[in-house]
Amino acid sequence: MTGGERKAQAELYRDAATERAVCARELYDGGWYVDANYLAGVAVECMLRAYRVMIDPEFDSRHDIGKLCKMAKFTDVVPPTDNDKVNAALGEVVALWSNNHRYLPSYALKDQWIKRNLHRHGRHWIKGDFVKEQTRRLINAAFFIVSVGEAQWKTSFEN
Repeated sequence: MTGGERKAQAELYRDAATERAVCARELYDGGWYVDANYLAGVAVECMLRAYRVMIDPEFDSRHDIGKLCKMAKFTDVVPPTDNDKVNAALGEVVALWSNNHRYLPSYALKDQWIKRNLHRHGRHWIKGDFVKEQTRRLINAAFFIVSVGEAQWKTSFEN
């Protein structure tokens, strides 16, 4: 893959990240929390893939956000003032998202999160619909990561 082809592929991933984040928010607003959850994670994965492709177009295609973030060297482009916020947002995504969520009906995601004790936030029980609340947190984290990735793109790759 030439440098121009690599950049074109990376830009497709970057643009897909923004689209998936917007779709996730729309699904959330419509009450489709499992689908919103899934697309929010895909948005983050797309942004990380964009950065990874610019480094090396060959990489493991599994959906491990933590590993992909390291391989993409994403935190290297994050402004120091946003570093803690990005790490916290990535932690939310890693905790709340799995590529396998695309196969789950809402009750199964709820059961899975209960087994993982994600019906709590810290030491406190989440009141009301915890799937809705955790999905909101995931979407906010995804939007933040995608927006940082978009903002840093020009300084990282536009010469």
